[in-house]
Amino acid sequence: MQSVIDYLENETTKQTIIRMIGENLHLYQGINTEEKIQSLTGSLYNYLVMECVQNNQYISLSKQTIDALNALYRKLVLHLRRIPADDDVSLVEHIVAQHRVQLIAILRNNTYNKRQEQLFIPCAEYTGLFQYQLLHLDECVLKQPLLDVGCGRKHQLLSYLKEKGFSDLFGIDQYQSDETGILCSNWFEYHFLPSSWGTILAHMSFSNHFRRSLITGGPEDGLYRRKYQEILDSLFVGGCFIYTPAIKTVEATLDASKYSITYFVNLEDRNLDTVCIRKIRE
Repeated sequence: MQSVIDYLENETTKQTIIRMIGENLHLYQGINTEEKIQSLTGSLYNYLVMECVQNNQYISLSKQTIDALNALYRKLVLHLRRIPADDDVSLVEHIVAQHRVQLIAILRNNTYNKRQEQLFIPCAEYTGLFQYQLLHLDECVLKQPLLDVGCGRKHQLLSYLKEKGFSDLFGIDQYQSDETGILCSNWFEYHFLPSSWGTILAHMSFSNHFRRSLITGGPEDGLYRRKYQEILDSLFVGGCFIYTPAIKTVEATLDASKYSITYFVNLEDRNLDTVCIRKIRE
């Protein structure tokens, strides 16, 4: 998290934000409905999350943090819409300065900050076709309902699956979305109900973070182990959890009488295999 805070405290970042808001001030001044306020609040929140995740993909925002950030951005929108059209940039600078102090304070208090400063790996969204191929979904029987864990701001894999005829599709990520079935949450706070999913997908999301916790010896290890089992328990019999990269040390502990495991080779490094775990009995 510290790398993100450093980024936000950077003077260049501050001036960029002030310039962007100044150039688009007319958008805020024209807001006159609750729907528009919510829409712009969500857009600003999503932009922050995109900047954070691109800076360090291992950031995990708690529900408390997500709620606080949305409340803060709503406050910003309401302040900006009251600025007179002929006002100078000094008022914008003042509002942004106050906003940034509160923003950084919220991020510093985020529940899941633990040891996230140890490893910084930027993140990007991938096309639906690329994810479909890397997860070897054409070689798996996909049952519905289907959940994409860490679906991304544009949930491109779900859109691709919809084009292929799937309809009972859901996703979770830290971005806000108006799309039906897309929930703004992190996987620690999302409750995977028992026997409720036909397929759960996680491309470079849950298992990638789990592996990182194991490698660095992070305190989240127990949280990930419990959540991993909760995901498996949430599958129907015959349902599957498909993800990459592999977590060989964890997969080796699974009960072979309850789960079948199939590995798909992606690269020479077998730790980067795609894994399909099918639940064969309760």
